[in-house]
Amino acid sequence: MLFSLLRRAAVSAGATLAAAVMFSVAASAQQTPAPAAPTYDAVFDVDGNTYSGSTTFVIDAGKVSGTMRLDSPAIVDAKLNGEVKDGVWMFGYPFTMDNQGQPCSGTVSGTAKVASDLSEVTGTVTVSGECTPDEASGTFSFKKHQK
Repeated sequence: MLFSLLRRAAVSAGATLAAAVMFSVAASAQQTPAPAAPTYDAVFDVDGNTYSGSTTFVIDAGKVSGTMRLDSPAIVDAKLNGEVKDGVWMFGYPFTMDNQGQPCSGTVSGTAKVASDLSEVTGTVTVSGECTPDEASGTFSFKKHQK
């Protein structure tokens, strides 16, 4: 009888330990943060003016999300959006700009080719809104920042 009681206690303890280990592994897997989005050097050439800064973005199920900050020759902040299909990114995202102390906003729209390894994005843009009296056009590139 004592042996039977000890055997049940050992089996119960083993099952409890196994459940605790499985719960611990599952909990730690859920708490693992997603890897940080890489940083890209961003360069825009628009109507003879070159703007540079950096951007970070992710592509999840074809949807693009991220932020961009150009800091030369003016501060431009944008929230990236759009969709990538067959290696082509189509977008139309809002931006704000400190235009020599006069804040303004607008939209950047265009298309870009996205390298399959995400090392580079290159494309064309059209800029419209308060910051430019007439639509402006140009090219841009995002290149993965080398540490």
